Amino acid sequence: MRTATVKNWLTRCLVGGLLVAPPAFAQDDDDPYAYPEDEPGPSQEQIEEEEAAERRRRNVDQADEFRNASEQEGEEGDFKELAGLDDPNLGVGVELLAGALLLESPRGRFADTVLGLGVRTTWEFGRTFDLEPFRENLWADLRWTYGNSSDGTDFIRGSTSQHYFTIAPAYEFKFGKSDFGFFGQVGGGVAYQTTSITVDANETKVNGLKPLLQYGVGLRGRPRLSSSSNFRLSFRLEAMGYRRGYMNDFFLGGSVGATF
Repeated sequence: MRTATVKNWLTRCLVGGLLVAPPAFAQDDDDPYAYPEDEPGPSQEQIEEEEAAERRRRNVDQADEFRNASEQEGEEGDFKELAGLDDPNLGVGVELLAGALLLESPRGRFADTVLGLGVRTTWEFGRTFDLEPFRENLWADLRWTYGNSSDGTDFIRGSTSQHYFTIAPAYEFKFGKSDFGFFGQVGGGVAYQTTSITVDANETKVNGLKPLLQYGVGLRGRPRLSSSSNFRLSFRLEAMGYRRGYMNDFFLGGSVGATF
């Protein structure tokens, strides 16, 4: 009897609690849990943009490093140019030259044209300055040019030899980044002249030395013959003038040789 009363009381309490409790509905934020492997990754466009931004940042950092290095003072207080450290060339060349030597005629003619021969040594002394505008553009020649003329009869005959010894610096205007260019040259030296006059079997010699001014223009080329060597072919086409005293001689010709 007592047990039945307790069961009835528990049953009434459960029914009453269910009637009083508010209904539970699903909320909007009760979405399924998203696992990390289910989340969408960055697109290819986003990856490329991030890589481009990273490259720009590295370039800026590298430029800052170079700028800081250039602004730092060297051991002696000044920034030292390093243009010559990676230059494998000595800048020394030798060439043989030949052409027409136009000697001013003492007889009022336009010129006495003879064969002009010679040799020259070239030194690209602009490399010693460690400045890019001068490295291959500024050079100088040590030059010897020779010509001989003769005229007369079997009884009286005259022969004259001209020797021009000059040192002449030049500046070359390159054709872009090529090994070719146009140059202008001015220098000085001495002209040594030997004259012999033969009358019958008697010969009289007269020698003379005069100061000399050399000037002219030309085209110069120095193409590399091998990518693994410093050896270069060098050649020129030129028009040079020699002013000796009151007389003007001209050389029209070219040269070919090698540069190291």
